[in-house]
Amino acid sequence: MRLTLLSAGAAQSLVEAIAREDGIDLAGEFGAVAAMRDKFLGGEACDVVILTHAQMTELAAERRVSADHWADLGSVATGIAVRSGDPTPDISEPEALRATLRAADALYVPDSQKASAGRHFATVLETLGIQSEMLPRLNTYPGGAAAMRALAQSKARNPIGCTQASEILATPGVAYVGALPPDLELHTVYTAALSPRAATSLAASAFVERLAGATRAHAGFEGFVIRGASATDLAPIRDIVYTVLSEYGLAPDPSGTDADLADIEANYFAPGGRFEVAVGADGRIAGCCGLVPRDADAGELRKMYLRKDVRGFGIGGRLLRRALAFARNRGYQRIELETAAVLKEAIALYRGAGFKPIERKHLARRCDQAYGLEL
Repeated sequence: MRLTLLSAGAAQSLVEAIAREDGIDLAGEFGAVAAMRDKFLGGEACDVVILTHAQMTELAAERRVSADHWADLGSVATGIAVRSGDPTPDISEPEALRATLRAADALYVPDSQKASAGRHFATVLETLGIQSEMLPRLNTYPGGAAAMRALAQSKARNPIGCTQASEILATPGVAYVGALPPDLELHTVYTAALSPRAATSLAASAFVERLAGATRAHAGFEGFVIRGASATDLAPIRDIVYTVLSEYGLAPDPSGTDADLADIEANYFAPGGRFEVAVGADGRIAGCCGLVPRDADAGELRKMYLRKDVRGFGIGGRLLRRALAFARNRGYQRIELETAAVLKEAIALYRGAGFKPIERKHLARRCDQAYGLEL
Protein backbone atom coordinates (compact mmCIF):
# COMPACT_ATOMS: atom_id res chain seq x y z
CA MET A 1 0.00 0.00 0.00
CA ARG A 2 1.29 3.45 -0.92
CA LEU A 3 0.19 6.70 0.73
CA THR A 4 1.22 10.24 -0.10
CA LEU A 5 1.63 12.72 2.75
CA LEU A 6 2.23 16.40 3.25
CA SER A 7 3.38 16.60 6.83
CA ALA A 8 4.96 18.86 9.41
CA GLY A 9 8.51 17.69 9.99
CA ALA A 10 7.82 17.21 13.70
CA ALA A 11 5.70 14.17 12.88
CA GLN A 12 8.18 12.45 10.56
CA SER A 13 9.74 9.93 12.93
CA LEU A 14 6.39 8.80 14.34
CA VAL A 15 4.70 8.58 10.95
CA GLU A 16 7.54 6.68 9.33
CA ALA A 17 7.73 4.23 12.24
CA ILE A 18 4.02 3.41 12.01
CA ALA A 19 4.22 3.10 8.24
CA ARG A 20 7.07 0.58 8.56
CA GLU A 21 5.10 -1.44 11.11
CA ASP A 22 2.07 -1.55 8.81
CA GLY A 23 3.99 -2.17 5.59
CA ILE A 24 2.94 1.14 4.04
CA ASP A 25 5.09 2.81 1.42
CA LEU A 26 5.13 6.56 2.11
CA ALA A 27 5.61 9.24 -0.51
CA GLY A 28 5.24 12.99 -0.29
CA GLU A 29 7.12 15.47 1.84
CA PHE A 30 7.94 16.41 5.43
CA GLY A 31 8.95 19.97 6.21
CA ALA A 32 8.27 23.24 7.98
CA VAL A 33 4.59 23.36 8.87
CA ALA A 34 3.81 26.63 7.09
CA ALA A 35 5.46 25.36 3.91
CA MET A 36 3.44 22.14 4.04
CA ARG A 37 0.23 24.11 4.56
CA ASP A 38 1.08 26.29 1.56
CA LYS A 39 1.70 23.25 -0.62
CA PHE A 40 -1.58 21.69 0.48
CA LEU A 41 -3.55 24.87 -0.18
CA GLY A 42 -1.75 25.21 -3.49
CA GLY A 43 -3.37 21.95 -4.62
CA GLU A 44 -0.50 19.50 -4.25
CA ALA A 45 -1.94 15.99 -4.21
CA CYS A 46 -1.78 13.92 -1.03
CA ASP A 47 -3.79 11.30 0.84
CA VAL A 48 -3.08 12.57 4.37
CA VAL A 49 -2.07 16.00 5.60
CA ILE A 50 -0.49 16.60 9.03
CA LEU A 51 -0.37 20.13 10.41
CA THR A 52 -0.85 21.86 13.74
CA HIS A 53 -4.18 21.42 15.49
CA ALA A 54 -4.90 25.15 15.09
CA GLN A 55 -4.26 25.03 11.35
CA MET A 56 -6.32 21.88 10.95
CA THR A 57 -9.40 23.28 12.69
CA GLU A 58 -9.27 26.23 10.29
CA LEU A 59 -8.99 23.93 7.28
CA ALA A 60 -11.80 21.72 8.54
CA ALA A 61 -14.04 24.76 9.06
CA GLU A 62 -13.25 25.86 5.50
CA ARG A 63 -14.07 22.34 4.16
CA ARG A 64 -10.53 21.86 2.90
CA VAL A 65 -10.01 18.62 4.88
CA SER A 66 -12.38 15.93 6.06
CA ALA A 67 -13.93 16.66 9.47
CA ASP A 68 -15.04 13.02 9.63
CA HIS A 69 -11.53 11.61 9.37
CA TRP A 70 -9.12 13.57 11.53
CA ALA A 71 -7.29 12.74 14.75
CA ASP A 72 -4.48 14.12 16.89
CA LEU A 73 -0.99 12.69 17.09
CA GLY A 74 -0.33 14.47 20.39
CA SER A 75 1.68 17.41 21.64
CA VAL A 76 5.37 18.10 21.01
CA ALA A 77 7.52 20.39 23.15
CA THR A 78 9.98 22.85 21.66
CA GLY A 79 13.29 22.00 23.27
CA ILE A 80 17.03 22.47 23.40
CA ALA A 81 19.62 20.13 21.88
CA VAL A 82 23.40 19.69 22.01
CA ARG A 83 25.81 17.47 20.12
CA SER A 84 25.99 13.97 21.48
CA GLY A 85 28.75 13.86 24.11
CA ASP A 86 28.73 17.60 24.81
CA PRO A 87 28.06 18.75 28.39
CA THR A 88 24.39 19.16 29.31
CA PRO A 89 23.68 22.86 29.88
CA ASP A 90 21.31 24.33 32.44
CA ILE A 91 17.97 25.43 30.91
CA SER A 92 15.87 24.98 34.04
CA GLU A 93 14.62 28.57 34.17
CA PRO A 94 14.78 31.66 31.91
CA GLU A 95 17.94 33.15 33.44
CA ALA A 96 19.76 29.83 33.09
CA LEU A 97 18.63 29.53 29.47
CA ARG A 98 19.84 33.08 28.77
CA ALA A 99 23.28 32.22 30.12
CA THR A 100 23.38 28.97 28.15
CA LEU A 101 22.50 30.68 24.88
CA ARG A 102 24.95 33.53 25.44
CA ALA A 103 27.70 30.97 26.02
CA ALA A 104 26.97 29.27 22.69
CA ASP A 105 29.12 30.24 19.72
CA ALA A 106 26.61 28.82 17.19
CA LEU A 107 22.83 28.34 17.26
CA TYR A 108 21.04 25.88 14.95
CA VAL A 109 17.33 26.53 14.45
CA PRO A 110 14.58 26.16 11.83
CA ASP A 111 13.31 29.05 9.71
CA SER A 112 11.38 31.55 11.82
CA GLN A 113 9.06 32.34 8.90
CA LYS A 114 7.92 28.79 8.14
CA ALA A 115 8.50 26.62 11.22
CA SER A 116 6.61 26.85 14.53
CA ALA A 117 9.74 26.15 16.58
CA GLY A 118 11.80 28.70 14.63
CA ARG A 119 9.16 31.36 15.07
CA HIS A 120 8.89 30.63 18.77
CA PHE A 121 12.66 30.63 19.29
CA ALA A 122 12.85 34.11 17.78
CA THR A 123 10.26 35.19 20.35
CA VAL A 124 12.28 33.56 23.13
CA LEU A 125 15.41 35.47 22.15
CA GLU A 126 13.43 38.69 22.12
CA THR A 127 11.87 37.93 25.51
CA LEU A 128 15.30 37.18 26.98
CA GLY A 129 16.62 40.45 25.57
CA ILE A 130 19.43 38.84 23.55
CA GLN A 131 18.00 38.83 20.03
CA SER A 132 20.54 41.30 18.58
CA GLU A 133 23.43 39.63 20.38
CA MET A 134 22.51 36.17 19.06
CA LEU A 135 21.74 37.17 15.48
CA PRO A 136 25.33 36.75 14.17
CA ARG A 137 25.43 33.23 15.66
CA LEU A 138 22.14 32.02 14.16
CA ASN A 139 22.24 29.26 11.56
CA THR A 140 18.75 28.76 10.12
CA TYR A 141 17.44 25.86 8.02
CA PRO A 142 14.19 25.10 6.18
CA GLY A 143 13.08 22.74 8.96
CA GLY A 144 14.03 21.41 12.36
CA ALA A 145 15.39 18.10 11.07
CA ALA A 146 17.87 19.89 8.80
CA ALA A 147 18.89 22.16 11.67
CA MET A 148 19.58 19.17 13.90
CA ARG A 149 21.61 17.37 11.24
CA ALA A 150 23.73 20.52 10.91
CA LEU A 151 24.12 20.68 14.70
CA ALA A 152 25.34 17.07 14.75
CA GLN A 153 28.05 17.96 12.21
CA SER A 154 28.93 21.35 13.69
CA LYS A 155 32.59 22.20 14.20
CA ALA A 156 31.76 25.02 16.60
CA ARG A 157 33.22 24.93 20.11
CA ASN A 158 29.89 25.15 21.94
CA PRO A 159 26.90 24.81 19.57
CA ILE A 160 23.27 24.74 20.74
CA GLY A 161 20.13 23.80 18.83
CA CYS A 162 16.45 24.46 19.31
CA THR A 163 13.50 22.78 17.60
CA GLN A 164 10.69 20.31 18.27
CA ALA A 165 11.57 17.48 20.65
CA SER A 166 10.46 14.88 18.09
CA GLU A 167 13.00 16.15 15.56
CA ILE A 168 15.79 16.18 18.14
CA LEU A 169 15.07 12.63 19.30
CA ALA A 170 15.02 11.35 15.71
CA THR A 171 18.42 12.80 14.74
CA PRO A 172 21.61 10.77 15.32
CA GLY A 173 24.48 12.79 16.74
CA VAL A 174 22.42 15.14 18.91
CA ALA A 175 21.07 14.84 22.44
CA TYR A 176 17.83 16.21 23.82
CA VAL A 177 18.45 18.45 26.82
CA GLY A 178 14.81 19.17 27.61
CA ALA A 179 11.88 21.44 26.95
CA LEU A 180 12.16 25.19 27.20
CA PRO A 181 11.65 26.40 30.78
CA PRO A 182 8.30 27.54 32.18
CA ASP A 183 7.12 30.93 30.88
CA LEU A 184 9.04 30.29 27.64
CA GLU A 185 7.74 26.84 26.76
CA LEU A 186 5.77 25.90 23.66
CA HIS A 187 3.79 22.70 23.22
CA THR A 188 2.34 22.19 19.75
CA VAL A 189 -0.46 19.72 19.03
CA TYR A 190 -0.32 18.04 15.61
CA THR A 191 -3.32 16.63 13.82
CA ALA A 192 -3.66 14.30 10.85
CA ALA A 193 -6.58 14.50 8.44
CA LEU A 194 -7.80 12.82 5.30
CA SER A 195 -7.30 14.98 2.24
CA PRO A 196 -10.32 15.49 -0.02
CA ARG A 197 -7.95 14.68 -2.88
CA ALA A 198 -7.00 11.29 -1.41
CA ALA A 199 -6.52 8.62 -4.05
CA THR A 200 -6.97 5.81 -1.53
CA SER A 201 -9.44 7.22 1.01
CA LEU A 202 -10.15 4.00 2.91
CA ALA A 203 -6.48 3.25 3.49
CA ALA A 204 -5.75 6.90 4.27
CA SER A 205 -8.54 7.20 6.87
CA ALA A 206 -7.40 3.92 8.46
CA PHE A 207 -3.86 5.31 8.68
CA VAL A 208 -5.13 8.49 10.37
CA GLU A 209 -6.90 6.37 12.99
CA ARG A 210 -3.79 4.25 13.44
CA LEU A 211 -1.67 7.33 14.12
CA ALA A 212 -4.05 8.44 16.86
CA GLY A 213 -3.80 5.11 18.63
CA ALA A 214 -0.05 4.62 18.29
CA THR A 215 2.45 4.61 21.15
CA ARG A 216 4.00 8.04 20.83
CA ALA A 217 6.23 8.90 23.79
CA HIS A 218 9.41 7.45 22.24
CA ALA A 219 8.98 9.83 19.30
CA GLY A 220 8.63 12.95 21.46
CA PHE A 221 4.83 13.16 21.46
CA GLU A 222 2.96 13.54 24.73
CA GLY A 223 -0.30 14.74 26.22
CA PHE A 224 -3.81 14.05 25.03
CA VAL A 225 -5.07 13.06 21.60
CA ILE A 226 -8.59 13.68 20.37
CA ARG A 227 -10.17 11.14 18.02
CA GLY A 228 -13.54 9.89 16.94
CA ALA A 229 -15.33 7.68 19.46
CA SER A 230 -16.30 4.06 18.83
CA ALA A 231 -18.60 1.50 20.44
CA THR A 232 -15.71 0.22 22.56
CA ASP A 233 -15.52 3.64 24.22
CA LEU A 234 -19.12 3.58 25.49
CA ALA A 235 -18.45 2.29 29.01
CA PRO A 236 -15.72 4.82 29.91
CA ILE A 237 -17.72 7.63 28.29
CA ARG A 238 -20.74 6.84 30.43
CA ASP A 239 -18.51 6.59 33.49
CA ILE A 240 -17.09 10.07 32.88
CA VAL A 241 -20.51 11.61 32.24
CA TYR A 242 -22.15 10.04 35.29
CA THR A 243 -19.16 10.81 37.54
CA VAL A 244 -19.13 14.49 36.57
CA LEU A 245 -22.89 14.75 37.01
CA SER A 246 -22.61 13.30 40.51
CA GLU A 247 -19.76 15.69 41.29
CA TYR A 248 -22.13 18.61 40.68
CA GLY A 249 -25.13 17.03 42.36
CA LEU A 250 -26.91 16.19 39.10
CA ALA A 251 -28.60 12.88 38.49
CA PRO A 252 -27.78 10.64 35.52
CA ASP A 253 -30.77 9.94 33.31
CA PRO A 254 -30.00 6.82 31.24
CA SER A 255 -33.58 6.44 29.99
CA GLY A 256 -33.99 10.12 29.09
CA THR A 257 -31.33 12.82 28.67
CA ASP A 258 -28.51 10.27 28.61
CA ALA A 259 -30.21 7.69 26.40
CA ASP A 260 -28.04 8.87 23.51
CA LEU A 261 -25.07 7.16 25.19
CA ALA A 262 -26.59 3.75 24.59
CA ASP A 263 -25.49 3.82 20.94
CA ILE A 264 -23.14 6.53 19.70
CA GLU A 265 -23.17 5.23 16.15
CA ALA A 266 -26.96 5.41 15.87
CA ASN A 267 -27.45 8.63 17.82
CA TYR A 268 -24.51 10.68 16.58
CA PHE A 269 -22.73 9.36 13.51
CA ALA A 270 -25.73 7.97 11.60
CA PRO A 271 -27.64 11.30 11.58
CA GLY A 272 -24.51 13.09 10.33
CA GLY A 273 -23.10 14.22 13.67
CA ARG A 274 -19.82 13.65 15.45
CA PHE A 275 -18.71 12.30 18.82
CA GLU A 276 -15.08 12.62 19.94
CA VAL A 277 -13.04 11.55 22.93
CA ALA A 278 -9.84 12.90 24.46
CA VAL A 279 -7.41 10.11 25.35
CA GLY A 280 -4.39 10.37 27.64
CA ALA A 281 -0.98 8.78 27.16
CA ASP A 282 -2.13 6.02 29.52
CA GLY A 283 -4.90 5.09 27.08
CA ARG A 284 -7.69 6.26 29.40
CA ILE A 285 -10.49 8.42 28.06
CA ALA A 286 -10.32 11.81 29.75
CA GLY A 287 -13.23 13.65 28.16
CA CYS A 288 -15.85 13.66 25.44
CA CYS A 289 -17.94 15.93 23.25
CA GLY A 290 -20.77 15.23 20.83
CA LEU A 291 -22.53 17.22 18.12
CA VAL A 292 -25.79 16.29 16.37
CA PRO A 293 -27.84 18.11 13.74
CA ARG A 294 -31.01 19.83 14.99
CA ASP A 295 -32.17 20.83 11.52
CA ALA A 296 -30.60 21.75 8.19
CA ASP A 297 -29.02 24.91 9.58
CA ALA A 298 -28.17 24.10 13.20
CA GLY A 299 -26.38 21.60 15.36
CA GLU A 300 -26.61 20.82 19.05
CA LEU A 301 -23.61 20.36 21.30
CA ARG A 302 -24.06 17.48 23.74
CA LYS A 303 -22.19 15.46 26.32
CA MET A 304 -19.18 17.71 26.78
CA TYR A 305 -17.58 16.40 29.96
CA LEU A 306 -14.04 16.15 31.38
CA ARG A 307 -12.65 14.13 34.25
CA LYS A 308 -11.83 16.33 37.21
CA ASP A 309 -8.13 15.43 37.21
CA VAL A 310 -7.56 16.62 33.62
CA ARG A 311 -9.22 20.02 33.79
CA GLY A 312 -7.02 23.02 33.24
CA PHE A 313 -4.94 21.49 30.43
CA GLY A 314 -6.89 23.06 27.57
CA ILE A 315 -8.63 19.84 26.55
CA GLY A 316 -12.11 21.31 26.81
CA GLY A 317 -11.14 24.18 24.53
CA ARG A 318 -9.72 21.78 21.96
CA LEU A 319 -12.85 19.63 22.01
CA LEU A 320 -15.04 22.69 21.59
CA ARG A 321 -12.97 24.18 18.77
CA ARG A 322 -13.12 20.88 16.90
CA ALA A 323 -16.88 20.67 17.35
CA LEU A 324 -17.29 24.20 15.98
CA ALA A 325 -15.00 23.40 13.05
CA PHE A 326 -17.09 20.31 12.31
CA ALA A 327 -20.27 22.42 12.43
CA ARG A 328 -18.86 24.96 9.99
CA ASN A 329 -17.66 22.11 7.79
CA ARG A 330 -21.26 20.88 7.66
CA GLY A 331 -22.55 24.32 6.76
CA TYR A 332 -24.43 24.95 10.02
CA GLN A 333 -25.41 28.54 10.70
CA ARG A 334 -25.62 28.16 14.48
CA ILE A 335 -24.88 25.84 17.38
CA GLU A 336 -27.06 25.45 20.45
CA LEU A 337 -26.63 23.67 23.77
CA GLU A 338 -28.39 23.07 27.07
CA THR A 339 -26.64 23.08 30.43
CA ALA A 340 -27.11 23.55 34.17
CA ALA A 341 -26.12 26.63 36.15
CA VAL A 342 -23.94 24.57 38.51
CA LEU A 343 -21.61 23.68 35.63
CA LYS A 344 -19.86 27.03 35.95
CA GLU A 345 -16.57 26.04 34.34
CA ALA A 346 -18.30 24.71 31.24
CA ILE A 347 -20.47 27.80 30.97
CA ALA A 348 -17.38 30.01 31.19
CA LEU A 349 -15.85 28.02 28.34
CA TYR A 350 -18.97 28.42 26.21
CA ARG A 351 -19.22 32.13 26.91
CA GLY A 352 -15.54 32.55 26.10
CA ALA A 353 -16.18 30.98 22.70
CA GLY A 354 -18.98 33.46 22.02
CA PHE A 355 -22.08 31.53 23.09
CA LYS A 356 -24.92 33.67 24.39
CA PRO A 357 -28.01 32.77 26.46
CA ILE A 358 -31.11 31.88 24.41
CA GLU A 359 -34.71 31.00 25.27
CA ARG A 360 -36.03 27.47 24.82
CA LYS A 361 -39.54 26.35 25.63
CA HIS A 362 -38.48 22.85 26.63
CA LEU A 363 -35.21 21.97 28.34
CA ALA A 364 -33.79 18.59 29.27
CA ARG A 365 -34.73 17.39 32.75
CA ARG A 366 -31.54 18.48 34.52
CA CYS A 367 -30.88 21.62 32.46
CA ASP A 368 -31.96 25.14 33.33
CA GLN A 369 -30.09 27.19 30.70
CA ALA A 370 -29.61 27.23 26.95
CA TYR A 371 -26.94 28.92 24.85
CA GLY A 372 -26.47 29.57 21.16
CA LEU A 373 -23.68 30.64 18.85
CA GLU A 374 -24.10 32.13 15.37
CA LEU A 375 -21.40 30.70 13.11
